[in-house]
Amino acid sequence: MTRKNICLAASLLFISTLLLATSSAAAGPEEQHFGPFASTSPDNGSCGNAWATDTFDRFFHVHDNGDGTFSVREEFKKGSFVTSAGPSPGACESDPRHGTTLIAGMKGTFTGYLNFTVSGGTYTPTGCSTAPASCTSTAGFVSVTFPGGVRGCGPTGVCKFGFEYAAGDQGLLYNHWADVSDKTGNDLFRGDIANY
Repeated sequence: MTRKNICLAASLLFISTLLLATSSAAAGPEEQHFGPFASTSPDNGSCGNAWATDTFDRFFHVHDNGDGTFSVREEFKKGSFVTSAGPSPGACESDPRHGTTLIAGMKGTFTGYLNFTVSGGTYTPTGCSTAPASCTSTAGFVSVTFPGGVRGCGPTGVCKFGFEYAAGDQGLLYNHWADVSDKTGNDLFRGDIANY
């Protein structure tokens, strides 16, 4: 291959790489990530009572849909919980494979996610930097990252979520519970964390 052909081939490779990079950048904005935000929250079960106190790291992933709305995925990682005395989280579910009662002080781990959309407001990516304490809750994150925005459940009206809990043995009758969204966005409970 002559030097002229090598230069021509190198130039074509450079131009095609530049065009590829330009078209990738034009495809849409990248997702932005926020977190971790150390959080603590009561956790409600199927009977509506707070059956545990959760401690976890909260993360948010924001994607601009290009139509004035934003898709947000909230993730709950490094989650742990300590139970409160009372009805177990699955005590009021329709599935018969659950217990009824928890004693205080049982410990376990959990992980989970929540998908939702935000419309309106002004997207302010620096919101959590300005008010980090606000980003330890979903509502707080929306208020400082999308001032004036409204949280919703997307075009189908369904917010998707899923949470899995495990508590080892500890003398428990049931040691695994799940709270996930069904096709209409309602809670679907499976299993339990229960002593009795």
